[in-house]
Amino acid sequence: MPKPMFEWTDDEIRDYYDSNPNLSILTYAGMLGLSGGELKDILMTDGSAVDKEEEAMAEEMGMYCTHYDPQEDI
Repeated sequence: MPKPMFEWTDDEIRDYYDSNPNLSILTYAGMLGLSGGELKDILMTDGSAVDKEEEAMAEEMGMYCTHYDPQEDI
């Protein structure tokens, strides 16, 4: 028997949301017994596939970016 949604970990919550793109935040929050803001906080934290992709891209871009100093570039 699967465990109830209110017992899900943050990773399980993010995975389910990522797998159901047509599910609204407010509907999903209601299913979990959370407010929309609480659910957004969970979805925005590190762990989702999007966060991991963005982090990897930011690290990759950081290798190519240089520090900008307006005094040096005059």
